[in-house]
Amino acid sequence: MNFQTTKYLEELDDVDDVSAHTLRRKGKRFQKKLVRSQTDVPLGKVTMFDPVTQLGKEIEFKPTFSASKLERAWILEYLSPFYEDHFIADVLHQVKGGKEATVYCCRAHPRLQVQHLAAKVYRPKIFRTLKNDAEYRQGRTMRDDENQVVRGRREKLAMKKKTDFGQELLHNAWLTNEYQHLLALHAAGVEVAKPIAQSGNVILMEYVGDAGMPAPTLNTVRLAREEAQALFDRVLRNIALMLAHDCVHADLSAFNILYWDGDIRIIDFPQAINPYVNPDAFKIFERDIARVCQYFERYGVDTNARQLARELWKRSVKRDSSEVFLGV
Repeated sequence: MNFQTTKYLEELDDVDDVSAHTLRRKGKRFQKKLVRSQTDVPLGKVTMFDPVTQLGKEIEFKPTFSASKLERAWILEYLSPFYEDHFIADVLHQVKGGKEATVYCCRAHPRLQVQHLAAKVYRPKIFRTLKNDAEYRQGRTMRDDENQVVRGRREKLAMKKKTDFGQELLHNAWLTNEYQHLLALHAAGVEVAKPIAQSGNVILMEYVGDAGMPAPTLNTVRLAREEAQALFDRVLRNIALMLAHDCVHADLSAFNILYWDGDIRIIDFPQAINPYVNPDAFKIFERDIARVCQYFERYGVDTNARQLARELWKRSVKRDSSEVFLGV
């Protein structure tokens, strides 16, 4: 396959037995409950796919996507619940690969009345490298995969020491943070991919593009000067709306904005922060603005990242600006 991340999976095909052992050892404690978004889609009972107990048995879910042995087992494990509950009918191809997650184009079940959905599958621990996330976790209320607050001393100690259990909790909190922000921002009118459902390592959301041509990220698009100015203003309106609803993207750039037929979708929110609880929120926000401005400046758009960041912040965030801007 010609996908960038396939090499990681191919190199680890020989660890299938280890993965199976890990799944068997975890048992029911790590089975996830499907969580749907605020849609009118009915939700049925979820049956989690277990590649260990199903080994050698014929299964109904047979994705079209041709993947390596290990990646296929991974797809079957994490996307089967969505197939069983009639959210997806097939997995067609990989859209985007990364160190922490891979996005697949899925054919939607007819009941959803859309052609395709995007499934963002966070990698199992063997593939994950959630590093340098302490900056984003400052002040954040940690939540599990069912959006319940993690309160126990044992859990907090495990996360601090980053034991296997702690890493699992941190991973769930990372994914839950993205899903909850998508729900809130979409409801507020921010141009994000509409969230559909979440289960285990997966967020199911609106697919942007055609079946054979997913929407490119803005950094790969060539814009006309007039369109660049209009698009810059549009991105700023979305940033302001996010900030007004207590959200700083925290990794925003042209790499995290999809562009399709003049339309945009802002993506990738696992690291998103609340400007009222993270002490470094303004510094992170200013960095987002600077990256966005840097992209549009190449088209001759007149920008002033520092001034824009301060003006947007003062307009939406009711914190002592003198304290926030100190040393920035």
